[in-house]
Amino acid sequence: MKNPILTATSCITLLITLAASPARTQQTPPNLSDLVKSSVDAVVLIVVNDENGKSIAEGSGFIISPDGKIVTNHHVVGGAHSATVKLNNGAFFPVEGIVADDPDHDLAIIKVPGKNLPTLTLANSDKISVGDHVLAIGSPLGLENSATDGIISALREDSKGRSWIQTTAPSSHGNSGGPLLLMDGKVVGVLTWKASEGENLNFAVPSKSIPPLLAESTVRPLGSTAKPDSPASPMLVGEKVWTSLTTGRDYKIRTDGDYIYVEWILPAALQSTAAFTRVELKKSGDKWIGKARSLLPYEYKSSYFDFWKTGQTMGTANVNWCRLEVDLEIDKLSDARIEGQAQNFASFDAKKCKPGKLEWKPFTWIPK
Repeated sequence: MKNPILTATSCITLLITLAASPARTQQTPPNLSDLVKSSVDAVVLIVVNDENGKSIAEGSGFIISPDGKIVTNHHVVGGAHSATVKLNNGAFFPVEGIVADDPDHDLAIIKVPGKNLPTLTLANSDKISVGDHVLAIGSPLGLENSATDGIISALREDSKGRSWIQTTAPSSHGNSGGPLLLMDGKVVGVLTWKASEGENLNFAVPSKSIPPLLAESTVRPLGSTAKPDSPASPMLVGEKVWTSLTTGRDYKIRTDGDYIYVEWILPAALQSTAAFTRVELKKSGDKWIGKARSLLPYEYKSSYFDFWKTGQTMGTANVNWCRLEVDLEIDKLSDARIEGQAQNFASFDAKKCKPGKLEWKPFTWIPK
């Protein structure tokens, strides 16, 4: 499973003063088509690969410097073995590495070899207002450079003190890392997550969190998103296989500084597919907190309505591939036992890839 900013002078505003004449003048609405054309060349598709060069995930990003620095989400590139960036003009660039990483705000700066690349500039996210008109550009479900618009519907702060821009501009899986633009073409936020319940509840990291990351210059290999000087955990040195006492599933677990990476060892029937379940956690106090992300096949049976829409016989088995994200945390960690809790779905609509109510469930892993 948690967005862009300056004064939006292009929003439609009705100026009313006590001294105004009875005739009201409405400003010309912004031309969204022109805004998309002037911005889209700096928006990129990011394809993330595993150690075998196989594509495992896609996300969005935008070029912030002519020499190839790209802003995206931490969860798009975190743990990636390699990645490729595709521009709107069809050009491909291999990702050289990661320049800066901020898991707390779900931001990362990656680098590609380039010169004189098109760029976007940052807005001042402290000066935006609810109701400002915004435009989102990204690659939802791999549909490159899709554009949607909406308004800033709220400015929020979570329990950890992090700021979020709530927007009605629609987004889907794959929009993560893409820019949220004001009508002047400046980036006010980075699209990051959406609420699974409700409609048009999308959230972006404010652009004010980006400049500190741009001060970094050292390019590190992908997969080394933890700080280089972070001390290794005394437990779980190297990669080991652990078994869940609650599900019986086996997991490969390794550490990298303050991070723990978990990967479900797929059953034989799924090993030749694109399926995966991966977890990335970062140490926070005496816990490790993070996200579990997956791409898995789910089966559902056709209904009465499907029969009338498609002619498919009722009860026919169908398979839908769904990308999902839930929170997970580890509370106890030793060489002999790992305990924690993770969000689980009380119900799940496989046809729509839509989870029901989330419930926290405990888990225990032991070495295999």
